[in-house]
Amino acid sequence: MPLFEYYCENCKKDFEELVRSAKAADSVCCPTCGTKHVSRKFSIFAARAATSPASAALPVGGCGRCGDPNGPCGL
Repeated sequence: MPLFEYYCENCKKDFEELVRSAKAADSVCCPTCGTKHVSRKFSIFAARAATSPASAALPVGGCGRCGDPNGPCGL
């Protein structure tokens, strides 16, 4: 179920709405003033990748064995 951002053209407030279907998106009302004069805003989504604690502790671009930020070691 996507969470959409809306802008109320009546009271000029931004709000978010959990929309369960395309039909429900047509009946979104402003939670502040109750009007249906709302427009959907362009939203940017965020995603996180699942990492293990061990891989998160290694420096980016460094050696995977010793942690040297200059690159792979001779181990």
